[in-house]
Amino acid sequence: MNRGRCVEVLAPAGSYDSFRTALTAGADAVYAGGPHFGARAYAENFTEEQLLEAIDEAHLHGRRFYLTVNTLVKDQEMPQLYRYLEPLYRGGLDAVIVQDIGVFQVVRTCFPDLDIHASTQMTITGAEGARFLKECGAVRVVPARELSLEEIRQMKHAVGMEMECFVHGALCYCYSGQCLLSSLIGGRSGNRGQCAQPCRLRYASGGKKGYLLSLKDICTLELIPDLIEAGIDSFKIEGRMKRPEYVAGVTSMYRKYVDLYQKSGRQGFRVSEEDQEMLLDLYNRGGFHTGYYQQKNGRDMFASDRPNHAGVPAVKVMDQNGREVTVKALTQIHRGDVLAFPQQGDHTFGKDHEKGSRITIPLPKGKHLEKGLVLNRIRNEKLLEELRDFQKQGKRKEKIYGFLRLYSEEPAMMTVCMGEVSAQAVSEIAVEQAEKSPLDEARIRKQLEKTGNTEFEFDNLEMDLEEGVFLPMQQINELRRRVLEELRKKICMQYHRPDMQSAHQEDRQPDIDRIGTGLLTEKEGSRTGSFQFSALVQTMSQLDQVCAFPEVSRVYIDSAALGMLSAGDALADRCGWLRAQGREVFLGVPHIFREQAVRMWEARMRCFERIHFDGILLRNYEGFALWNGAEEKERLLRAPGQAGNSSRDRKAGGWISGIDRNVILDHNVYVMNQAAKAFWNQQGVREFTVPVELNRNEILHLGAEHMEMLVYGYLPVMVTAQCLAKTVDRCRKQAKPKAEYSGGGNPNENIRELTDRYGNPFLVENRCEDCYNIIYNSVPLCLFDEKAALKEIGPSRLRLQFSVEDGEQTSRILQECIQAFSEGMQKKTAGSHPDFKNDTERGSDPHQSGSRFTRGHFRRGVL
Repeated sequence: MNRGRCVEVLAPAGSYDSFRTALTAGADAVYAGGPHFGARAYAENFTEEQLLEAIDEAHLHGRRFYLTVNTLVKDQEMPQLYRYLEPLYRGGLDAVIVQDIGVFQVVRTCFPDLDIHASTQMTITGAEGARFLKECGAVRVVPARELSLEEIRQMKHAVGMEMECFVHGALCYCYSGQCLLSSLIGGRSGNRGQCAQPCRLRYASGGKKGYLLSLKDICTLELIPDLIEAGIDSFKIEGRMKRPEYVAGVTSMYRKYVDLYQKSGRQGFRVSEEDQEMLLDLYNRGGFHTGYYQQKNGRDMFASDRPNHAGVPAVKVMDQNGREVTVKALTQIHRGDVLAFPQQGDHTFGKDHEKGSRITIPLPKGKHLEKGLVLNRIRNEKLLEELRDFQKQGKRKEKIYGFLRLYSEEPAMMTVCMGEVSAQAVSEIAVEQAEKSPLDEARIRKQLEKTGNTEFEFDNLEMDLEEGVFLPMQQINELRRRVLEELRKKICMQYHRPDMQSAHQEDRQPDIDRIGTGLLTEKEGSRTGSFQFSALVQTMSQLDQVCAFPEVSRVYIDSAALGMLSAGDALADRCGWLRAQGREVFLGVPHIFREQAVRMWEARMRCFERIHFDGILLRNYEGFALWNGAEEKERLLRAPGQAGNSSRDRKAGGWISGIDRNVILDHNVYVMNQAAKAFWNQQGVREFTVPVELNRNEILHLGAEHMEMLVYGYLPVMVTAQCLAKTVDRCRKQAKPKAEYSGGGNPNENIRELTDRYGNPFLVENRCEDCYNIIYNSVPLCLFDEKAALKEIGPSRLRLQFSVEDGEQTSRILQECIQAFSEGMQKKTAGSHPDFKNDTERGSDPHQSGSRFTRGHFRRGVL
């Protein structure tokens, strides 16, 4: 791999100060959010005017500016999206970072030469998904942070599109884009930029307590050679919520070491301890980690003792006398440094102390510190002052060439050049012969080189000056101002796009409406007939109960049902019986489709052929791309064990024989707006699942006539590459076939309980063969009392999603559901809910209020 190839250092900017600091620190590009549609709603962010100014300023310095439009967008918000992006597009915006496929569709249609970067929120985990988005118009992908270095290398080699990967900063516990925990427990949606970070709170599991979901920040300085050689094009620094000092320090370090590697190669590459400690001093959670680049998961990736800045070791306790403690300085201590005490409390030093010196510190009343205890410094005042001074340098200056001509009886003329761009201006009055004090070159040069708050400074300034001439200094100053202003304008105009004429605007704005039309039939309106039902099952006992209810017209066999799929004939018999009754049987793919999952599915192709599914429930872009034939790997054309070049043709419906062409997208492949529907229509997809973060009115606005809607189930609030069993105990290497969870004891090693600070138990399922965990909400979604509203919405089917229920619970819930939605039901049963008091025998109330179910966002929605 050519170490000298261009690698972008991409810095975050939560404010304009951070933006300027990033440029000064050496960032090649900056990503930031504006007032709308950004995934950091609580950052300071930019106004629309500041965005336009920042785009120009970045381009003046030869840098790039990317806008985060990486939230899910509700259907009624789509017209605002066009009005928001249009002036930024004309202003030369380099790219948008996108999560919502409807936003992707709008940008591709209305702003065709604006680069699209696929956000990590899209959960791209394989070459298949990346290639699919590339073919749809994306130029860059930010893959899931859970990928290994080898997976990234393979993706780059297979697809060839730009790869942007996180190299420093915070890690989420959940795959980005798959988290509903903050949304469902507090109403603050991570998919809408308002995550409350519940993963940074205390939890308990398996007798262990702590910040069990709080991952350490990553730092990959030492991996820079490996990252570059793997083909990563952009080093992304996380931190739009961080202060400018943090942006300055981290960006400058990655600039320094990227340049070092490109200049000296591996042989001359070494990260100094001083630089590593500087980054730790800025922010860390119990030290750094290299993330998932070198390991799948593990206990050492967690900061289980403290969820926020842990600082660096600063002093060691030598002795305590009453409320005074004597400590030994382990590093240089500065005036203003802050020392953290265990549990709570801190101390601010009033003067400097040398390394090795003894210091007496007052303690809060009742505080006792053990001899030998090491206390950390959580604020390095000297470092922050240095970074603030760095920040105060102001605008970065670009070198320019200047030429001034002063001859009598003609206007003064000044030309300036930066690169291939030049500008010229003339004075408002003519130069005169001096009567008393002619101009001299030194005086003129001194005045012209005062470029002040502009982005320019003279590298070379030449003059052609007639002797004995005069021009008022005010005219020279004005000449400098106007020519620099013209140079700035010309440089920026290189990046600006032409204004859209009013006629063009009339043509473009309706694109939003056309995008939203899709290929579906007109809305059906309120449901007039009886409700149709579907059910998703994960165990054989759940399937047996669903078979007994003919009202369930479609059954989904979830990928978690490994034991069922392995059972072969037993499952085939039940599925055959269902199909003989005129009921559909679909297969549900894994939530995460990485290489391990693909290999596992290849091994079960014969089983799929024997069962013959009517369709497939898709949960990710990789699954769709494989299903749609986008991935042309030869191995997918071969049956297990078949060697050589197979002549067997690919099945028209996808890469898995035995499954018909029918496709439905699950709720986590978010279809929040008509534009998203239209995108998937163009891909041949006609069925969707209503996203669980839309409320009743928003679903009505979207239209649910071609969408299934969840009315019961423990919703997955997190899908994670971490393994809770490994975090609190040890890795079992392989999960056993799925069995029911009936509460209390643990009938199998696949299910664990994770308890929050209020005692609410969240069930955690270990899907070992797919190598991820699912955390389920502490209480099930249940909309059985919303019959009238659901009738008005008119979804194609109502879905019951079974996961941890046993056969008896499954049967009771099915009975309650059918009764609640049946026509002519008795009044006393209207709006009834299943008897959740005995549904899990957990012995504790999931909600403090005593409620045994949740309506999710059906009534309240998210902001």
